[in-house]
Amino acid sequence: MIPIIKISFQSLFILALLFCKTAVCQLNIKVDEDEIDRSSLGFTQSYAPVLSQSTPAVVSVTTQQFVKRILPGGGNPIEDFLRRYYGYPRLYQPRVEEVPVPAGIGSGVIVTPDGYTITNAHVITANQNTGDLVEEVLVKVSEKEEYKASIVGYDRSTDVAVLKIDADRPLPFVTLSNSDNLEVGDVVFAVGNPLGIGKTVTMGIISATMKSELGVLGEDGSYENFIQTDASINPGNSGGALLDAKGRLIGINTAIISQTRSSIGIGLAIPVNMARKVLTDFVEGGELRRGFLGVSLGETELSGGALIAKVIPGSAASRAGLRQGDVILSVGIKDVNSVNQTRVAISQTAPGTKVPLTISRSGVKMTLFVTLGLMGDDGNNLLPGVNLEALNPKNRKKFGIPSDSVGVVVAESSGEKDNFKEGVLIVEINGAPVRTLKYVKSHLQRGFNRFMVWYLGKIRFVSYRIP
Repeated sequence: MIPIIKISFQSLFILALLFCKTAVCQLNIKVDEDEIDRSSLGFTQSYAPVLSQSTPAVVSVTTQQFVKRILPGGGNPIEDFLRRYYGYPRLYQPRVEEVPVPAGIGSGVIVTPDGYTITNAHVITANQNTGDLVEEVLVKVSEKEEYKASIVGYDRSTDVAVLKIDADRPLPFVTLSNSDNLEVGDVVFAVGNPLGIGKTVTMGIISATMKSELGVLGEDGSYENFIQTDASINPGNSGGALLDAKGRLIGINTAIISQTRSSIGIGLAIPVNMARKVLTDFVEGGELRRGFLGVSLGETELSGGALIAKVIPGSAASRAGLRQGDVILSVGIKDVNSVNQTRVAISQTAPGTKVPLTISRSGVKMTLFVTLGLMGDDGNNLLPGVNLEALNPKNRKKFGIPSDSVGVVVAESSGEKDNFKEGVLIVEINGAPVRTLKYVKSHLQRGFNRFMVWYLGKIRFVSYRIP
Protein backbone atom coordinates (compact mmCIF):
# COMPACT_ATOMS: atom_id res chain seq x y z
CA MET A 1 0.00 0.00 0.00
CA ILE A 2 1.35 3.37 -0.97
CA PRO A 3 1.27 5.82 1.95
CA ILE A 4 -0.57 9.08 1.43
CA ILE A 5 1.41 12.11 2.53
CA LYS A 6 -0.36 15.42 2.99
CA ILE A 7 1.77 18.43 2.09
CA SER A 8 0.49 21.96 2.48
CA PHE A 9 0.81 24.59 -0.25
CA GLN A 10 3.19 26.50 2.05
CA SER A 11 5.45 23.44 2.32
CA LEU A 12 5.48 23.01 -1.44
CA PHE A 13 6.37 26.67 -1.82
CA ILE A 14 9.31 26.34 0.59
CA LEU A 15 10.53 23.25 -1.28
CA ALA A 16 10.31 25.19 -4.54
CA LEU A 17 12.40 27.98 -3.04
CA LEU A 18 15.07 25.53 -1.95
CA PHE A 19 15.15 23.96 -5.39
CA CYS A 20 15.47 27.29 -7.15
CA LYS A 21 18.50 28.16 -5.10
CA THR A 22 20.33 25.23 -6.67
CA ALA A 23 19.08 25.38 -10.25
CA VAL A 24 17.94 27.75 -12.94
CA CYS A 25 14.25 28.31 -12.31
CA GLN A 26 11.38 28.52 -14.71
CA LEU A 27 9.32 31.67 -14.27
CA ASN A 28 5.94 31.28 -12.71
CA ILE A 29 4.39 34.45 -14.15
CA LYS A 30 0.72 35.02 -14.88
CA VAL A 31 -0.11 36.61 -18.23
CA ASP A 32 -3.45 37.86 -19.52
CA GLU A 33 -3.18 39.21 -23.08
CA ASP A 34 -6.87 39.95 -23.64
CA GLU A 35 -7.51 43.48 -24.85
CA ILE A 36 -9.40 46.02 -22.81
CA ASP A 37 -13.09 46.25 -23.75
CA ARG A 38 -13.31 49.68 -25.35
CA SER A 39 -16.87 49.26 -26.61
CA SER A 40 -18.52 50.29 -23.36
CA LEU A 41 -18.92 54.00 -22.65
CA GLY A 42 -20.33 53.45 -19.18
CA PHE A 43 -18.89 55.30 -16.19
CA THR A 44 -16.97 53.20 -13.65
CA GLN A 45 -17.59 54.56 -10.18
CA SER A 46 -14.64 52.85 -8.52
CA TYR A 47 -11.53 50.92 -9.50
CA ALA A 48 -10.94 49.79 -5.94
CA PRO A 49 -11.80 46.10 -6.59
CA VAL A 50 -9.19 45.65 -9.36
CA LEU A 51 -6.55 47.79 -7.67
CA SER A 52 -6.90 45.92 -4.38
CA GLN A 53 -5.81 42.77 -6.22
CA SER A 54 -2.72 44.34 -7.80
CA THR A 55 -1.31 47.05 -5.55
CA PRO A 56 -0.06 44.64 -2.81
CA ALA A 57 2.51 43.45 -5.37
CA VAL A 58 4.04 46.94 -5.67
CA VAL A 59 6.90 47.35 -3.18
CA SER A 60 9.20 50.07 -1.88
CA VAL A 61 12.88 49.63 -2.71
CA THR A 62 15.59 51.18 -0.54
CA THR A 63 19.27 50.90 -1.45
CA GLN A 64 22.33 51.28 0.78
CA GLN A 65 26.06 51.69 0.51
CA PHE A 66 28.55 50.81 3.24
CA VAL A 67 31.14 53.36 4.35
CA LYS A 68 34.01 52.84 6.77
CA ARG A 69 33.87 54.78 10.03
CA ILE A 70 36.82 55.02 12.44
CA LEU A 71 35.85 54.67 16.08
CA PRO A 72 38.18 55.41 19.01
CA GLY A 73 39.51 52.26 20.60
CA GLY A 74 39.41 51.26 24.21
CA GLY A 75 36.97 53.66 25.69
CA ASN A 76 38.73 53.27 29.09
CA PRO A 77 38.72 56.58 31.07
CA ILE A 78 41.86 55.59 33.06
CA GLU A 79 43.75 54.94 29.84
CA ASP A 80 42.59 58.27 28.42
CA PHE A 81 43.77 60.07 31.61
CA LEU A 82 47.23 58.44 31.64
CA ARG A 83 47.72 59.02 27.90
CA ARG A 84 46.65 62.67 28.10
CA TYR A 85 48.64 63.72 31.18
CA TYR A 86 51.51 61.25 31.48
CA GLY A 87 52.22 60.38 27.85
CA TYR A 88 51.35 56.73 28.13
CA PRO A 89 51.10 55.02 24.74
CA ARG A 90 47.73 54.09 23.29
CA LEU A 91 46.91 50.55 24.30
CA TYR A 92 44.01 50.08 21.91
CA GLN A 93 43.94 50.90 18.23
CA PRO A 94 40.98 52.70 16.70
CA ARG A 95 38.27 50.38 15.44
CA VAL A 96 37.02 50.47 11.86
CA GLU A 97 33.47 49.44 11.16
CA GLU A 98 31.26 49.57 8.09
CA VAL A 99 28.13 51.64 8.46
CA PRO A 100 25.19 51.47 6.04
CA VAL A 101 24.34 54.78 4.39
CA PRO A 102 21.11 55.24 2.38
CA ALA A 103 21.80 55.47 -1.36
CA GLY A 104 18.32 55.99 -2.81
CA ILE A 105 14.67 55.04 -2.85
CA GLY A 106 12.44 53.64 -5.55
CA SER A 107 9.77 51.09 -6.25
CA GLY A 108 9.41 47.60 -7.65
CA VAL A 109 6.78 45.12 -8.81
CA ILE A 110 6.61 41.48 -7.68
CA VAL A 111 5.70 39.30 -10.67
CA THR A 112 5.95 35.77 -9.24
CA PRO A 113 4.84 34.26 -5.91
CA ASP A 114 8.43 33.17 -5.22
CA GLY A 115 9.67 36.75 -5.21
CA TYR A 116 11.02 37.73 -8.63
CA THR A 117 10.65 41.49 -8.84
CA ILE A 118 11.09 44.02 -11.64
CA THR A 119 12.46 47.50 -11.03
CA ASN A 120 14.60 50.06 -12.87
CA ALA A 121 18.31 49.52 -13.40
CA HIS A 122 18.99 53.07 -12.22
CA VAL A 123 17.28 52.29 -8.89
CA ILE A 124 19.98 49.74 -8.00
CA THR A 125 22.87 51.66 -9.57
CA ALA A 126 25.09 53.57 -7.12
CA ASN A 127 27.00 55.51 -9.76
CA GLN A 128 25.15 56.34 -12.95
CA ASN A 129 28.40 57.20 -14.76
CA THR A 130 30.27 53.97 -14.01
CA GLY A 131 27.29 51.66 -13.62
CA ASP A 132 28.50 50.42 -10.23
CA LEU A 133 25.75 48.69 -8.28
CA VAL A 134 24.59 49.42 -4.76
CA GLU A 135 25.80 47.09 -2.04
CA GLU A 136 22.46 46.29 -0.42
CA VAL A 137 18.84 46.30 -1.59
CA LEU A 138 15.96 46.30 0.90
CA VAL A 139 12.42 45.62 -0.27
CA LYS A 140 9.44 46.58 1.86
CA VAL A 141 6.48 44.36 0.98
CA SER A 142 4.21 45.71 3.71
CA GLU A 143 4.45 47.90 6.79
CA LYS A 144 5.73 44.95 8.81
CA GLU A 145 7.64 43.01 6.13
CA GLU A 146 11.04 44.01 4.80
CA TYR A 147 13.51 41.71 3.07
CA LYS A 148 17.01 41.88 1.65
CA ALA A 149 16.81 41.30 -2.09
CA SER A 150 19.49 39.92 -4.37
CA ILE A 151 20.19 41.39 -7.81
CA VAL A 152 19.53 38.72 -10.45
CA GLY A 153 20.50 40.91 -13.40
CA TYR A 154 20.16 44.37 -14.85
CA ASP A 155 20.15 45.99 -18.28
CA ARG A 156 21.02 49.68 -18.51
CA SER A 157 20.12 49.84 -22.20
CA THR A 158 16.43 49.32 -21.31
CA ASP A 159 16.70 50.46 -17.65
CA VAL A 160 15.27 47.18 -16.37
CA ALA A 161 16.57 45.23 -13.38
CA VAL A 162 15.46 41.96 -11.82
CA LEU A 163 15.54 41.34 -8.06
CA LYS A 164 14.84 38.20 -6.02
CA ILE A 165 13.13 38.29 -2.64
CA ASP A 166 13.60 35.17 -0.52
CA ALA A 167 10.54 35.04 1.70
CA ASP A 168 9.13 32.12 3.68
CA ARG A 169 5.70 32.51 2.15
CA PRO A 170 4.15 33.07 -1.27
CA LEU A 171 4.23 36.77 -2.04
CA PRO A 172 1.53 38.85 -3.73
CA PHE A 173 2.19 39.23 -7.43
CA VAL A 174 0.70 41.05 -10.39
CA THR A 175 -0.68 39.72 -13.67
CA LEU A 176 1.16 40.84 -16.81
CA SER A 177 -0.66 42.11 -19.89
CA ASN A 178 0.44 42.65 -23.51
CA SER A 179 1.71 46.21 -23.96
CA ASP A 180 1.42 45.90 -27.76
CA ASN A 181 -2.37 46.14 -27.33
CA LEU A 182 -2.33 49.60 -25.72
CA GLU A 183 -4.09 52.54 -27.30
CA VAL A 184 -3.98 56.27 -26.63
CA GLY A 185 -6.82 57.13 -24.24
CA ASP A 186 -6.74 53.88 -22.23
CA VAL A 187 -7.12 54.46 -18.49
CA VAL A 188 -3.96 53.68 -16.46
CA PHE A 189 -2.76 53.82 -12.86
CA ALA A 190 0.76 54.61 -11.64
CA VAL A 191 1.60 52.83 -8.37
CA GLY A 192 4.79 53.35 -6.40
CA ASN A 193 6.62 55.05 -3.56
CA PRO A 194 6.88 58.73 -4.60
CA LEU A 195 9.27 60.81 -2.50
CA GLY A 196 9.45 57.93 -0.02
CA ILE A 197 5.99 58.62 1.43
CA GLY A 198 4.75 55.07 0.88
CA LYS A 199 2.50 53.29 -1.57
CA THR A 200 0.52 55.75 -3.69
CA VAL A 201 -1.83 55.36 -6.67
CA THR A 202 -2.39 58.05 -9.33
CA MET A 203 -4.71 57.88 -12.33
CA GLY A 204 -4.40 59.07 -15.91
CA ILE A 205 -4.54 57.90 -19.50
CA ILE A 206 -2.06 56.73 -22.09
CA SER A 207 -0.92 59.88 -23.87
CA ALA A 208 1.29 58.19 -26.48
CA THR A 209 3.10 54.95 -27.27
CA MET A 210 6.47 54.11 -28.82
CA LYS A 211 8.07 57.35 -27.67
CA SER A 212 11.74 57.25 -28.60
CA GLU A 213 14.86 59.34 -29.19
CA LEU A 214 14.18 61.36 -26.04
CA GLY A 215 17.66 60.78 -24.62
CA VAL A 216 16.20 59.70 -21.29
CA LEU A 217 18.34 56.59 -20.80
CA GLY A 218 21.57 58.26 -21.85
CA GLU A 219 23.24 54.97 -22.81
CA ASP A 220 24.96 54.26 -26.11
CA GLY A 221 22.84 51.72 -27.95
CA SER A 222 19.90 52.09 -25.56
CA TYR A 223 16.39 51.02 -26.55
CA GLU A 224 13.83 53.75 -25.92
CA ASN A 225 10.27 52.68 -26.59
CA PHE A 226 8.29 54.39 -23.85
CA ILE A 227 4.64 54.54 -22.94
CA GLN A 228 3.75 58.15 -22.17
CA THR A 229 1.11 58.87 -19.53
CA ASP A 230 -0.28 61.87 -17.67
CA ALA A 231 -0.71 59.82 -14.47
CA SER A 232 1.37 61.62 -11.84
CA ILE A 233 4.88 60.15 -11.54
CA ASN A 234 7.45 61.64 -9.15
CA PRO A 235 10.93 60.73 -7.82
CA GLY A 236 10.59 57.45 -5.95
CA ASN A 237 8.06 56.09 -8.46
CA SER A 238 10.92 54.66 -10.54
CA GLY A 239 10.52 50.91 -10.91
CA GLY A 240 6.86 50.97 -9.89
CA ALA A 241 3.85 49.67 -11.77
CA LEU A 242 1.79 51.15 -14.55
CA LEU A 243 -1.50 49.23 -14.45
CA ASP A 244 -4.41 49.10 -16.87
CA ALA A 245 -8.12 49.30 -15.99
CA LYS A 246 -8.14 45.56 -15.20
CA GLY A 247 -5.24 45.90 -12.75
CA ARG A 248 -2.72 44.20 -15.06
CA LEU A 249 0.89 45.31 -15.40
CA ILE A 250 1.45 47.14 -18.68
CA GLY A 251 4.62 49.09 -17.89
CA ILE A 252 7.40 49.96 -15.44
CA ASN A 253 7.45 53.64 -14.49
CA THR A 254 10.91 55.01 -15.14
CA ALA A 255 11.13 58.75 -15.78
CA ILE A 256 9.44 62.11 -16.15
CA ILE A 257 10.10 64.99 -18.45
CA SER A 258 9.94 68.17 -16.40
CA GLN A 259 11.81 71.40 -15.81
CA THR A 260 10.85 71.35 -12.13
CA ARG A 261 11.80 67.71 -11.19
CA SER A 262 8.13 67.14 -10.35
CA SER A 263 5.29 65.79 -12.46
CA ILE A 264 3.81 68.10 -15.09
CA GLY A 265 1.91 65.35 -16.84
CA ILE A 266 4.65 63.77 -18.96
CA GLY A 267 5.53 60.44 -17.41
CA LEU A 268 7.33 57.59 -19.16
CA ALA A 269 7.08 53.86 -18.59
CA ILE A 270 8.92 50.89 -20.09
CA PRO A 271 6.44 48.58 -21.89
CA VAL A 272 5.92 45.37 -19.95
CA ASN A 273 6.81 43.30 -23.02
CA MET A 274 10.35 44.73 -22.94
CA ALA A 275 10.65 44.21 -19.20
CA ARG A 276 9.30 40.68 -19.48
CA LYS A 277 12.02 39.69 -21.96
CA VAL A 278 14.77 40.99 -19.64
CA LEU A 279 13.15 39.13 -16.74
CA THR A 280 12.85 35.85 -18.65
CA ASP A 281 16.36 36.01 -20.08
CA PHE A 282 18.03 36.53 -16.70
CA VAL A 283 15.95 34.05 -14.71
CA GLU A 284 15.68 31.22 -17.23
CA GLY A 285 18.90 31.70 -19.20
CA GLY A 286 21.27 33.46 -16.84
CA GLU A 287 22.03 36.34 -19.20
CA LEU A 288 20.40 38.80 -21.57
CA ARG A 289 20.06 37.48 -25.13
CA ARG A 290 19.07 39.85 -27.91
CA GLY A 291 18.50 39.12 -31.56
CA PHE A 292 21.13 40.44 -33.97
CA LEU A 293 20.53 41.19 -37.65
CA GLY A 294 23.94 42.48 -38.68
CA VAL A 295 23.20 45.73 -40.52
CA SER A 296 23.80 49.45 -40.15
CA LEU A 297 20.53 51.37 -40.41
CA GLY A 298 19.70 54.86 -41.56
CA GLU A 299 16.59 56.93 -42.04
CA THR A 300 14.74 56.69 -45.32
CA GLU A 301 12.90 59.28 -47.39
CA LEU A 302 9.87 57.01 -47.44
CA SER A 303 7.00 57.46 -44.99
CA GLY A 304 8.16 54.48 -42.93
CA GLY A 305 10.78 51.82 -42.54
CA ALA A 306 14.55 51.83 -42.03
CA LEU A 307 17.22 51.97 -44.73
CA ILE A 308 19.97 49.36 -44.72
CA ALA A 309 23.16 51.39 -45.09
CA LYS A 310 25.54 48.46 -44.66
CA VAL A 311 25.37 44.68 -44.37
CA ILE A 312 27.99 43.00 -42.17
CA PRO A 313 29.65 40.10 -44.05
CA GLY A 314 28.82 36.71 -42.58
CA SER A 315 25.95 38.09 -40.49
CA ALA A 316 22.36 36.87 -40.36
CA ALA A 317 21.36 39.63 -42.78
CA SER A 318 24.08 38.62 -45.23
CA ARG A 319 23.07 34.96 -45.13
CA ALA A 320 19.41 35.90 -45.74
CA GLY A 321 20.26 37.93 -48.85
CA LEU A 322 19.63 41.44 -47.53
CA ARG A 323 21.44 44.17 -49.48
CA GLN A 324 22.61 47.70 -48.99
CA GLY A 325 19.79 50.04 -50.04
CA ASP A 326 16.97 47.71 -48.97
CA VAL A 327 14.30 49.34 -46.78
CA ILE A 328 12.94 47.25 -43.89
CA LEU A 329 9.17 47.77 -43.62
CA SER A 330 8.21 45.13 -41.04
CA VAL A 331 9.83 42.69 -38.63
CA GLY A 332 7.64 39.64 -38.18
CA ILE A 333 4.08 40.94 -37.86
CA LYS A 334 5.18 44.38 -36.65
CA ASP A 335 5.37 47.31 -39.06
CA VAL A 336 8.36 49.55 -38.37
CA ASN A 337 8.38 53.25 -39.13
CA SER A 338 11.85 54.30 -37.99
CA VAL A 339 15.36 53.11 -37.23
CA ASN A 340 14.55 52.94 -33.51
CA GLN A 341 11.44 50.82 -34.02
CA THR A 342 13.43 48.43 -36.19
CA ARG A 343 16.22 48.13 -33.59
CA VAL A 344 13.70 47.51 -30.82
CA ALA A 345 11.80 44.87 -32.82
CA ILE A 346 15.01 42.97 -33.63
CA SER A 347 16.37 43.21 -30.07
CA GLN A 348 13.13 41.86 -28.60
CA THR A 349 13.26 38.74 -30.77
CA ALA A 350 15.15 35.72 -29.42
CA PRO A 351 18.39 34.72 -31.18
CA GLY A 352 17.91 31.73 -33.47
CA THR A 353 14.37 32.80 -34.37
CA LYS A 354 13.47 32.66 -38.07
CA VAL A 355 11.81 36.01 -38.74
CA PRO A 356 10.05 37.20 -41.92
CA LEU A 357 11.24 40.66 -42.97
CA THR A 358 9.17 42.67 -45.40
CA ILE A 359 11.48 44.91 -47.40
CA SER A 360 11.33 47.29 -50.31
CA ARG A 361 14.05 46.75 -52.92
CA SER A 362 14.10 49.25 -55.75
CA GLY A 363 10.42 49.94 -55.12
CA VAL A 364 9.41 46.28 -55.15
CA LYS A 365 8.06 44.69 -51.93
CA MET A 366 9.30 41.24 -50.98
CA THR A 367 9.66 39.04 -47.94
CA LEU A 368 12.93 37.45 -46.80
CA PHE A 369 13.33 35.04 -43.90
CA VAL A 370 16.19 35.76 -41.51
CA THR A 371 17.47 33.54 -38.70
CA LEU A 372 18.69 36.08 -36.17
CA GLY A 373 22.08 35.85 -34.52
CA LEU A 374 22.99 36.79 -30.95
CA MET A 375 23.81 40.39 -30.07
CA GLY A 376 27.43 40.60 -28.96
CA ASP A 377 28.14 37.00 -29.90
CA ASP A 378 31.78 37.14 -30.84
CA GLY A 379 32.48 33.77 -29.32
CA ASN A 380 33.05 32.00 -32.61
CA ASN A 381 35.87 34.34 -33.52
CA LEU A 382 37.77 34.50 -30.25
CA LEU A 383 39.30 31.04 -30.10
CA PRO A 384 40.03 29.22 -33.39
CA GLY A 385 37.75 26.26 -33.99
CA VAL A 386 35.74 26.90 -30.81
CA ASN A 387 32.11 27.93 -30.48
CA LEU A 388 31.36 29.42 -27.06
CA GLU A 389 27.92 29.68 -25.46
CA ALA A 390 26.56 31.28 -22.32
CA LEU A 391 25.33 28.78 -19.76
CA ASN A 392 21.69 27.75 -20.02
CA PRO A 393 19.64 24.81 -18.70
CA LYS A 394 20.13 22.85 -21.94
CA ASN A 395 23.94 22.90 -22.09
CA ARG A 396 24.21 22.51 -18.30
CA LYS A 397 22.34 19.22 -18.62
CA LYS A 398 24.22 18.16 -21.74
CA PHE A 399 27.67 18.60 -20.21
CA GLY A 400 26.81 17.87 -16.57
CA ILE A 401 27.80 21.32 -15.35
CA PRO A 402 26.84 22.01 -11.71
CA SER A 403 23.97 24.45 -11.14
CA ASP A 404 26.10 26.78 -9.01
CA SER A 405 28.86 27.14 -11.64
CA VAL A 406 29.14 30.28 -13.78
CA GLY A 407 31.06 30.93 -16.97
CA VAL A 408 30.86 30.22 -20.69
CA VAL A 409 30.94 26.74 -22.14
CA VAL A 410 32.61 25.28 -25.22
CA ALA A 411 29.55 24.09 -27.14
CA GLU A 412 31.44 22.93 -30.25
CA SER A 413 35.10 22.29 -30.96
CA SER A 414 36.93 21.39 -34.15
CA GLY A 415 39.79 19.95 -32.12
CA GLU A 416 42.25 22.70 -33.08
CA LYS A 417 42.71 23.51 -29.40
CA ASP A 418 43.11 20.41 -27.23
CA ASN A 419 42.49 22.34 -23.99
CA PHE A 420 39.10 23.59 -25.18
CA LYS A 421 37.10 20.42 -25.80
CA GLU A 422 33.31 20.36 -25.91
CA GLY A 423 31.97 20.74 -22.39
CA VAL A 424 34.89 22.78 -21.06
CA LEU A 425 33.61 25.61 -18.87
CA ILE A 426 35.72 28.79 -18.89
CA VAL A 427 35.47 30.23 -15.37
CA GLU A 428 38.18 32.91 -15.33
CA ILE A 429 40.46 34.66 -17.81
CA ASN A 430 43.58 36.35 -16.44
CA GLY A 431 42.15 36.24 -12.92
CA ALA A 432 38.86 37.92 -13.87
CA PRO A 433 35.56 36.01 -13.54
CA VAL A 434 33.74 35.20 -16.79
CA ARG A 435 29.94 35.33 -16.90
CA THR A 436 29.01 36.12 -20.51
CA LEU A 437 30.58 36.11 -23.96
CA LYS A 438 31.22 39.83 -23.62
CA TYR A 439 33.41 39.07 -20.60
CA VAL A 440 35.53 36.74 -22.74
CA LYS A 441 36.16 39.46 -25.29
CA SER A 442 36.94 42.14 -22.70
CA HIS A 443 39.32 39.96 -20.61
CA LEU A 444 41.40 38.49 -23.44
CA GLN A 445 44.66 40.25 -24.26
CA ARG A 446 47.47 39.93 -26.76
CA GLY A 447 50.17 37.52 -25.76
CA PHE A 448 49.70 34.77 -23.19
CA ASN A 449 46.36 34.42 -21.42
CA ARG A 450 45.74 32.32 -18.33
CA PHE A 451 42.42 30.45 -18.21
CA MET A 452 40.80 28.72 -15.25
CA VAL A 453 38.53 26.02 -16.65
CA TRP A 454 36.22 23.30 -15.36
CA TYR A 455 36.01 19.97 -17.16
CA LEU A 456 34.44 16.70 -15.98
CA GLY A 457 34.39 17.78 -12.37
CA LYS A 458 37.96 19.11 -12.21
CA ILE A 459 39.36 22.64 -12.12
CA ARG A 460 42.64 23.39 -13.87
CA PHE A 461 44.59 26.24 -15.44
CA VAL A 462 45.56 26.43 -19.10
CA SER A 463 47.43 29.01 -21.18
CA TYR A 464 46.55 30.36 -24.58
CA ARG A 465 48.51 32.82 -26.70
CA ILE A 466 46.87 35.45 -28.90
CA PRO A 467 49.30 36.79 -31.54
